[in-house]
Amino acid sequence: MRKTKKTVLDILRREDISGSLSELDAFPPKKMLGPLFSAILNSDETTRWHAVTAMGHVASKIADNDPDQGRIIMRRLMWSLNDESGGIGWGAPECMGEIMARHKGLANEFHSILFSYLVEREDGADNYLEYQPLRRGAFWGLARLALERPSIATKASDNALKALNHEQDPFILACLCKYFQLIDTVPSGLEISIDPVKNQKIDFYWNQKISRIRIKDMCPGS
Repeated sequence: MRKTKKTVLDILRREDISGSLSELDAFPPKKMLGPLFSAILNSDETTRWHAVTAMGHVASKIADNDPDQGRIIMRRLMWSLNDESGGIGWGAPECMGEIMARHKGLANEFHSILFSYLVEREDGADNYLEYQPLRRGAFWGLARLALERPSIATKASDNALKALNHEQDPFILACLCKYFQLIDTVPSGLEISIDPVKNQKIDFYWNQKISRIRIKDMCPGS
């Protein structure tokens, strides 16, 4: 197990992982889950994000062969975000978005859960992620889902519009810009909402690499 974990980390630490995911297929997919769950907690940003990509790759393969096991993975990620789990759930929303981007069946079943993390419901109890770093992951997951499955991601447009009106975090606003760009929508008030941060540059993981991107360049019509 230690040897497997080291091999996985060596792969995830590579600057370009696009040609390396197939190397993970040499291992039984279920044996990859432990190392990948550990890797999404890694202190190195590249390793952590590549672990998210790899989790999507592995989980989708597992779900292709055994849908119930795919559901178990999704529920494990959901449980990690629950206060009763005793953990924080680092990387869980990102992994959920990545998995659903890669697997249509799981996207159809679990997209509403991801959407429920984005904004508070007016009627009380909900799944809203109050802790901003986790919420950033949920918005990134929404944008990732929109890239591959815009017809499903569009169902979150009402929540995204609500978020646009109250979120001020640059990373979340960047994710919202990317989301609206991908579903080909220019909501009213977008320019006003991003104006304070539009020229700010952030590190953004996309297409399996981290790039320095100006926020307004991620918006529809840019």
